[in-house]
Amino acid sequence: MQTKKIEQILLSFLVICLFFMCYLYAWVLKCNGDNIEHIHTSWLIWQDKIPYKDFFQHHNPLIWYVFAPLTAFLIDNIKIFQIFNTISFASFLVMALFQLKILKLSGLSKISSLTYFLIVSTSVSVLGSIDYRPDTFMFMFFFLATFYLLKYLKNTSLPDIVLSFLLYFLSFLCSQKIILNLLVVGVVVIYYLYTKKIKKSDFLQAIILPIMLSVLFLSYLYVNDALSIYIKSNYFFNLYIPSVFEENRILFPPFEYFDFYVFVPIGFVASIIFLSKGTYIEKFLSILFLEELALRVFYFSAFLHYNLLLILLAIMLSVMFLSKLKKISKTVFVVSVIYILAVFFYNYKTLYLKEIKNKDLITNYEYTFFNTTPCDYVINGYYSVYNLKAKDPAYYSILLGQIDVLGEKLNIAPRPNLNNIILEYKPKIISAGIYWDTYQEDRGKKIPAHIIDRDILYTYYDYTNIGSLYILKPKYHKQNCQYNGRIWAYED
Repeated sequence: MQTKKIEQILLSFLVICLFFMCYLYAWVLKCNGDNIEHIHTSWLIWQDKIPYKDFFQHHNPLIWYVFAPLTAFLIDNIKIFQIFNTISFASFLVMALFQLKILKLSGLSKISSLTYFLIVSTSVSVLGSIDYRPDTFMFMFFFLATFYLLKYLKNTSLPDIVLSFLLYFLSFLCSQKIILNLLVVGVVVIYYLYTKKIKKSDFLQAIILPIMLSVLFLSYLYVNDALSIYIKSNYFFNLYIPSVFEENRILFPPFEYFDFYVFVPIGFVASIIFLSKGTYIEKFLSILFLEELALRVFYFSAFLHYNLLLILLAIMLSVMFLSKLKKISKTVFVVSVIYILAVFFYNYKTLYLKEIKNKDLITNYEYTFFNTTPCDYVINGYYSVYNLKAKDPAYYSILLGQIDVLGEKLNIAPRPNLNNIILEYKPKIISAGIYWDTYQEDRGKKIPAHIIDRDILYTYYDYTNIGSLYILKPKYHKQNCQYNGRIWAYED
């Protein structure tokens, strides 16, 4: 009876927590460049642009195509940013739900499972990393696939392994970076094939669909003359990125992301113990965790969201490990509840109260949204992305000073000349700051990649009083933006 009451209290608090966190992270917090970049890419897809060929991108394309119709429907609605953040939060909930199913498959109790859900749904490090970007959906599909693989290993049901392999492929179609984690999955699959835990006939049937879809994907790129540049942009380019940030890697996040320092050490201890005497699920998650930890320490972790998978696995392993400490189970539970309440309050005090004050402040992307049409051109700023629905006047449109410099180095496409672009296209909004060479800046050298000529700037633009944004002077504005069934263009 007491256990049932505890479960009801935890479930009630979980519902409250999820509503609040969704409101905070999806509606109160402002967007960042990744959100806008990928919504904008869906908008380009809707206009029949071919990724990699017509504009630069270095991610796999699944979410752009899936959300292109919704992007087109919402393109003139300022709530589009919050709506897509809510979609991203929903994908996190699906991912967390399947993590929970993995934990229950491993024998975790209902109270421990609810405790896990509360911990992960209040985590500052997790929720701060689930913006609308390919990574979020990549990890969602990855955990769905992992659940069905582990379920197959328990029940050897053919539909489970078929679904698992399909979901792993969808994870790859969101972002190619999951390949490094799929190597672990591949080794596990080969091991269980060798030990006959996976039936050879089931494996052969399960790989049919991923192979067919791979052929279709590569054929689509080839037919659209984008295969070669796709390989350059998504593999050679991404392999080179770690060297750009080599001097500024994040081995340890700032201390406000305290859950990293709580769960990664516990998860590490748990993984070592589980490897020696754990179940097949505990060992599988432990191997994934240790591989991811090695990648973050020895390979690449330039930004907080690169630690997302590490944090998720650390929390899962921590809860699994702590739930086994029967002698101090009550103490562990009480400490966990106190921790969850403290983190909930931390989110409220340090994020909600701070951000709600800035709710009505116009950001650069909101200003650009209200002052541009699909007929205009926009030049995004250095380390800034704020163009949603306007045109990009060059092949490279994001992170100028980094993406274009590296792309030129790898012979993908030459970097643009911003002064020539301004004279030719008269972009409606531009950033007039200096675009530093990111590689050199990371090494303490301030070398400009682009500098907008001041004479050109003051001839054509007025300052907006927002960051480094300048807007085209009214006398150069065109009127009557129209869509002719093929392109957006001004009548005059």
